[in-house]
Amino acid sequence: MTTSQEIAENLRDAGCNEQEIKGIVDCFCNGEERDMKKLIGECRKKQLARLHDSQRCIDRLDFLSYQLEKRSGEAAK
Repeated sequence: MTTSQEIAENLRDAGCNEQEIKGIVDCFCNGEERDMKKLIGECRKKQLARLHDSQRCIDRLDFLSYQLEKRSGEAAK
């Protein structure tokens, strides 16, 4: 059986903040499954947005590296 402590630990590991964790754990303890799923979904969306932001940063760094490589290759000619 899953405990509120296990849920909180899992949420921390997933990158949720303490306010989000408290809200989800409170819903769990009160048997408010629908609200709990909604809050978990909101946390997931937030993490996914962070992932997309990180991917954009990596893409920009890759593009810069490509441009610099291309430029240094042209200079060597």
